[in-house]
Amino acid sequence: MRDSVLTIGTATMDVLLNVPYAPNGGRVVNSKDRYSFTPGGNGAYTAVAVSRSQTASTLLSRVGEDEQGDRLIRYLKDDDVDTNFIVKDPVNQTGLSVYLLEEYGLGGGVNFKGASAKVSCNNVETAFRSEPAVVTANLEADGEVLNYTASLCREYGLPLILDTVGAYENVRLHTLDGDNIIITGDKEIEILTGIRADSTQNYLRACIALFDKMPLRFAVLKLGTKGAYIYDGKYCELLMSPGLQIVDTTAEHQCFVGAFCSDFLRNYEVDKAAKYALAASNLAASKVGGFASIPTKAEIDNILD
Repeated sequence: MRDSVLTIGTATMDVLLNVPYAPNGGRVVNSKDRYSFTPGGNGAYTAVAVSRSQTASTLLSRVGEDEQGDRLIRYLKDDDVDTNFIVKDPVNQTGLSVYLLEEYGLGGGVNFKGASAKVSCNNVETAFRSEPAVVTANLEADGEVLNYTASLCREYGLPLILDTVGAYENVRLHTLDGDNIIITGDKEIEILTGIRADSTQNYLRACIALFDKMPLRFAVLKLGTKGAYIYDGKYCELLMSPGLQIVDTTAEHQCFVGAFCSDFLRNYEVDKAAKYALAASNLAASKVGGFASIPTKAEIDNILD
């Protein structure tokens, strides 16, 4: 087994269009300036965050046999992400997201998951040949694929770090038996538990509700500018955010997940990993862009020092 993180998630291309306002009611507006293609997808962001924190990073995803798929793989390779387990889909196109950027923020978008939504159990089994030490996946994955991932983690004695991006009501978390750590945002935890994360009392109530839903070693509740709350079934701790000015949250959450996985693999201490991830995600949110905003380990260490 090598000291690496296997990320199971989406890899897509993003198209960015600058518009004066988002149209509605059948209207058409002209995009100004230049449009641009940038790499995206929650799996890709997480894998790059792992790699930039100087941990071996492998991504399992699917792209189409097309120009955008080739471009995505090149971007990931440039960030030292192991792309050997990215499957080229002969039928489905590479996933694509189109975002309308208004002067004062995101004006809306359209998401086409394409090939990235077709990851199979066979793909997961093959990707475990990378011999990871930690596996991370999110709730965007097909339920059968997620259950199979959890079963392989149990078989190999690996921790599964579950990201609740893609959370939906009545998701079957109880089937994900194993040595699990869950990372959730405040919106997702309300979807999963019905509890609004708006006070320290409710942070604890929500985490206890998660422990009731699935076997967990730790719950990590990510609270944006308010920091993070961690709970192990007995003890809890509220960690403060570095407090940098927020500019763009495109890759902020996935940066937290990737940085957490990287630091957890170094010391297996959840509180230290959460503090490191808070610094990483806050740095990402203080810059514009997806891949461009994800910080290096040196930048994160500088904030922590």
